[in-house]
Amino acid sequence: MVSGAFLAAMAWIAITRSALAIIYFFIFFSFVWRLSSVLYIDLSGPVFSEQLERDIGPGVAAVPLVIAQGLVVAALMFSFRRGRLQELGIQMRSLPAALTSGGRFDFPDMAFWAVLLFTIGLWIELLVSGPIPLLAAMERFDYSRLYGGPLHQRLMEWGPMLAFQVGVFFAAPTLHDRPFDRRFGALFAVLLLYLFVVGHRFSSFYSYGSFFIIPMGASLLGREVKGLSTRRLFSGAALRNLWIAGGTLVLIIASALTYSYVFVRGFERTELLTKVSQRILVQQGEMWWMTYDRVFVQGNWNSGLAAYKLFVDPFDPNRNSTMQWLMELGLPLERAHFILGAGSAYAGGWPEVCFEMGGPIGGFALVALTAILLSEFMFLQTRCFVEERFATCFFLTPILFALLIDVVSGMVNSFVQVTFAVKVAIALVVFVTESRWRSSLVPDASIAASGPVPVPGREA
Repeated sequence: MVSGAFLAAMAWIAITRSALAIIYFFIFFSFVWRLSSVLYIDLSGPVFSEQLERDIGPGVAAVPLVIAQGLVVAALMFSFRRGRLQELGIQMRSLPAALTSGGRFDFPDMAFWAVLLFTIGLWIELLVSGPIPLLAAMERFDYSRLYGGPLHQRLMEWGPMLAFQVGVFFAAPTLHDRPFDRRFGALFAVLLLYLFVVGHRFSSFYSYGSFFIIPMGASLLGREVKGLSTRRLFSGAALRNLWIAGGTLVLIIASALTYSYVFVRGFERTELLTKVSQRILVQQGEMWWMTYDRVFVQGNWNSGLAAYKLFVDPFDPNRNSTMQWLMELGLPLERAHFILGAGSAYAGGWPEVCFEMGGPIGGFALVALTAILLSEFMFLQTRCFVEERFATCFFLTPILFALLIDVVSGMVNSFVQVTFAVKVAIALVVFVTESRWRSSLVPDASIAASGPVPVPGREA
C-alpha cells in the first residue's frame, strides 16, 4: 500500500507538474524501476539472482526504500514550491531587456560549431581506429579499452554533461517564445547514433537523454513563471516531431538491446528470456535487498569500514567506490574483483550507501541530507537557466552530474576529490562574476524595479 501511494504520487507530479517531472526524469525513472524490482523480490521471493548466485526475498525491503525515495520527492516539492516559483517570476519580469534579450546572445553559434567539430572528430576517429563494434559484434567495454581514441574517451567521461549543454542551447530560444534550436537537436541525434554504432545499450541512451531534457523542463518552468503559454511552444508540428524523435529513440534502444543479447552475446531464445527477466525484474533491486537484509534484518553494518572502503582504499579509486564495496560484500571477493576489473559493475548504490554508513537510523539522516542538497542545487541550476546565466550553467554542470549520479548510483567518492573542490570553487567565482556583470548592465536600481522593459520586435 505504501509503495502504491508513492507511485501514485509520482504519477500525480508527472501530470500536474510536468516541468518538474522532466527535470527529475533521470531520478524518477530510476526510482520507479528500482522500487518495482524490489517489490517483485519481496512478493515473489525467494527468487534466484544470477549475478549474486543465490536466492533473495521475500521481505519488506520496499518499505525503507519508499521512505528514502519519498524524502527525495518531498525535498523536491519543497525546493520548487509554488510560492518560491512566483517570487522567481516576479524577479524575471522585473529584469531589464539588456539581461534577457535573446537576440544578442552569441554563444549558440560558437557552441554549435564546437560540438559539431567534436562530433565529426568522433566519427573520423571511429573509422580509422579499428573495427566498428556494431559490425564486429564487439562489446562497448572492449572497444573503449582496446580501440577507443582520445575523443571517444572524453565522450565516455563527459557524455551526459555534453548532452546537458546541448540541451541548454536546444531549449534556450524558448525562453523568448521562439522555437527550439533544431541544430542542437540534430547534433544530439548524431551523438546517439554514434553510441549505437559503438555498442552502447539502454543505460547510455537513458543517461544522455535524461540530461538532454533537463533544460527542456527548466524552459517549461521558465515560461510558466514568465507568464508565457506552452501551447505555442508545442504546436501540432512540434508535438509530431517530438513523437517521431521519441519513437526513433525507443526503436534504437530496442535494436541495441536485441543486437547485444542475440548477436554479441549469442543467447538462445530461452536463455534470452531469462536474461531479460533478470535484467528488468531482479538486477535493479538485488543490491538494495542485500543491504536491507544485512542492515535492517541482521543489524550488521560497519560505518568505519564502509567509510574506509569508500573514501580511502577502494578497489579502483577512479570509479564508483560504492558499487565496488557493495559487490565485495555480496560476492566472493575474487569474483567481485574479476567483474570490476573487466570494467563492469552491478546496478544500484543509492540509498544503500547511506545505510551501510549510517545504519537503519542514521541512514535516513544521510538520505535527507542528500535529498536537500540535490533539490536545492537543482533549483539553483534551473534558476540560472531561466535567468540565462549560461556561463554559470556551464560551470555548474559537473556538480549537477555528480549529485544526480550520487542519487542514482551512490557515487560518493567523487565529492572528496580535489578536482571536485576546484570545480565548486570555479563555479562560485563564475556565479559571482556573472552576477556583477549583470548588475553592471543596470544603470539604476530603480530601472530594475520599475517593471518589464519591452524587447524590440516583441509586444511589451
